[in-house]
Amino acid sequence: MTRHFWVWCDCYLPRVKYAHMVGLSAVYWVLWRVRNSVCFDKKQVKSPFEIVCLASSFITYWAGLQKQEAKMNLEKGAEAMKEVALHFHL
Repeated sequence: MTRHFWVWCDCYLPRVKYAHMVGLSAVYWVLWRVRNSVCFDKKQVKSPFEIVCLASSFITYWAGLQKQEAKMNLEKGAEAMKEVALHFHL
């Protein structure tokens, strides 16, 4: 599946590949944390939107660690991610 993601990135968004690495890392990190909460703390995920919002929050946070251009791209990507998820959530 990851290979398909990178093919898609190269094809449609080749100029900001680093942003996709950060985004993919955020999604993987959130999935791992949510999995641990479900397995060890017996918590439930109410909606997939929770996962998207958490990933978006991580991306926004990590954007603060980047240079200005990368920061702006990551912040825009995080916001777009939330908007698309919200569109499908409603």
